[in-house]
Amino acid sequence: MDQSDIEEIAELIADLDDEAEELVQECIDAGLDPVEVLKGGVVKGLEKIGILFEQKEYFLAELMVGGELAENCIKIIDPHLPESSDGERQGCVVIGAVSGDLHDIGYGLVAKQLELAGFEVHSLGVNIDAMDFIKAAQEKGANIIGLSAFLVTTIPNCRDVVNYVKDMGLQDQFKVIMGGAETNQEKSDMMGADGWAPNAMEAVTLCKNIMEAHFS
Repeated sequence: MDQSDIEEIAELIADLDDEAEELVQECIDAGLDPVEVLKGGVVKGLEKIGILFEQKEYFLAELMVGGELAENCIKIIDPHLPESSDGERQGCVVIGAVSGDLHDIGYGLVAKQLELAGFEVHSLGVNIDAMDFIKAAQEKGANIIGLSAFLVTTIPNCRDVVNYVKDMGLQDQFKVIMGGAETNQEKSDMMGADGWAPNAMEAVTLCKNIMEAHFS
């Protein structure tokens, strides 16, 4: 087992082939770096799915299948991952899918990547009301609220969280970021969010930049 097998995991996930799970298990059993299996295999595979979605070759059904496949692979890898690959604690994030959105596709991977990068992460689940995000952030002492909006119809619900934070005068306490299949930088800017990321890797970079700019 070597790097080529990790690359094959990415291809299998992109092809929505559940043999990816077997290969992930084989790579772990063979002693390959679980972080590399996650990043070079699962994350890369999901990124390929995202590209196919943007190109209209994949649609909602394929995203859901790919997300479930990736989550199953993560469950195999998870027990073997280090608590943090960056050592020092970076900050605290609460993350979940906004009200009306019942999909956890993608944001679970973001949460895992943030944990590996040294963040304390609290996953709230799906269909989370705007005020529940804020209450959780207050209870956990979070710096960042992460919003996942997978469906076009639920993207406006991200604005509710942003507006509550502003109306309650909490802009200095919490920074709100968003992501999801139908989100983009323009939509994030229009509703006044503090950032947007197209994938898990860039979400980590975004959160690190926010911590450095506002909480260091």
